[in-house]
Amino acid sequence: MHVALTRGTTHWEDLWKQGRIRGVATDSREVRPGDLYVAIRGRRWDGHAFIREAVARGAVCVVGEDDPSSVDIPPGVPYVQVPSSRRAASALSDRAYGFPSRRLTVVGVTGTNGKTTCVHWLTHMLRSVSLRVGMLSSVSNETGLRTVPAELTTLEAPKLHHALREMVDAGCTHAVIEVSSHGIVQHRTSDVDFDLAIFTNLTREHLDFHGSMENYAAAKARLFSGLSAEKLGAVLNRDDPYADVMAENCTAPIITYGLHSGDVRGRVVETDGWHTRLSVRLPDGEEFEGILPHPGVYNVYNLLAVVGAAHALGLPVDAIQGALSTLPSVPGRMHVIRPERGPTVVVDYAHTPDALYQLLNTARQWTRGRVWLVFGGRGERDKGKRSEMGFIAASMADEVIITTDNPYSEEPARIADEILSGARRVYGAQCDIVLDRAQAIEQAVLEASDGDVVLITGRGHESFQVIGALRLERTDEDMVREALGRRPGAGAI
Repeated sequence: MHVALTRGTTHWEDLWKQGRIRGVATDSREVRPGDLYVAIRGRRWDGHAFIREAVARGAVCVVGEDDPSSVDIPPGVPYVQVPSSRRAASALSDRAYGFPSRRLTVVGVTGTNGKTTCVHWLTHMLRSVSLRVGMLSSVSNETGLRTVPAELTTLEAPKLHHALREMVDAGCTHAVIEVSSHGIVQHRTSDVDFDLAIFTNLTREHLDFHGSMENYAAAKARLFSGLSAEKLGAVLNRDDPYADVMAENCTAPIITYGLHSGDVRGRVVETDGWHTRLSVRLPDGEEFEGILPHPGVYNVYNLLAVVGAAHALGLPVDAIQGALSTLPSVPGRMHVIRPERGPTVVVDYAHTPDALYQLLNTARQWTRGRVWLVFGGRGERDKGKRSEMGFIAASMADEVIITTDNPYSEEPARIADEILSGARRVYGAQCDIVLDRAQAIEQAVLEASDGDVVLITGRGHESFQVIGALRLERTDEDMVREALGRRPGAGAI
């Protein structure tokens, strides 16, 4: 029987009375018997074209936006038409998995840069006081029942709510998750009951998707406007100019942080480039001092965000201070490889203009030799930032090798040329283009001297590279170690 629901008024109870719906899927290839399939019209594929495949795999009901008269669906399979498939997928997933976020204290972290580090560090801090915490980041998803590599920064709604349900089943009390602007706009997080949200910063990124910085900021701000007054609050970077946008329609308590102002105020006491001794003042006036074992001012901001969140969650100051010195390195984020002899190599995910600037600025502080940079531009993403990153690279690095990142369907040489156009704005800048990433890394590692630092940026923790139809299983770290192994006299790595 086909049921058309075109004005957003629906009676979902009819779909559940028989108890036949066991889960939700938005990818026809991942449908399991008993699933409800939601057909989503995406950038490349239209899920409505795969309804028969979904039913063949066991879907017992289909939800979509197309008119029932145009849908190719086997007789006897219910079809429900909705105004927004993505919005429906979120609500249905929440229902299918028992409204799991309502049974957890959920912290969402959003912003351009620093999300992953904040998620990992806050999870570490909460676990240090014996709380059971699930974590969803762009590196890995840890539910308490399993740990798997991440697929997206923010999972599609069915997988997100399923992961939250696994956390509940594992006895978790807290969940810390990355929230991307895509995830917000595409309703992946619309039915997650957030208790606390963190804003790190906002700089140029995803303008291919949002169109403007104003739209990008508005998307991020939806996370905070969704917090009700009785929630724990919003933790905002007071030193970022977009903090006011995040706060504008937020009715929850607001906690600010920063080095120049904020309820949580940091002060750098001293730094050797690799470690930072700092003093932190909490909103209640308490202060503590500690050593952050990770370089860069941007990591000081990440720490202050985490401290603000931990304080809002009720962690005592001694627990916060005690966890500071043990904050872990995050895969692909300032991952340092130091051979006995030869250059220091850093693998980092920096793929935005601001992240690249911050990384190069940090490297300058602890490098006595030359700074080498090997990087590229991601395909099918904001093309405008490519020349900007080329300019930053040529302005701040001594040696630049432009290579291939994940070009997807774009021509790698064209991406490299767009980066080079920005580099040429720097007088006297010389950049090599070596499209094979392994060869580019090898060239930098072999030509760099003792005391130099080689930065490999853009891919970070990623375990594969996508070039057209090719999916190459290789990490930047693996390529670095192979190159170091070919360096004469490198010694132990």
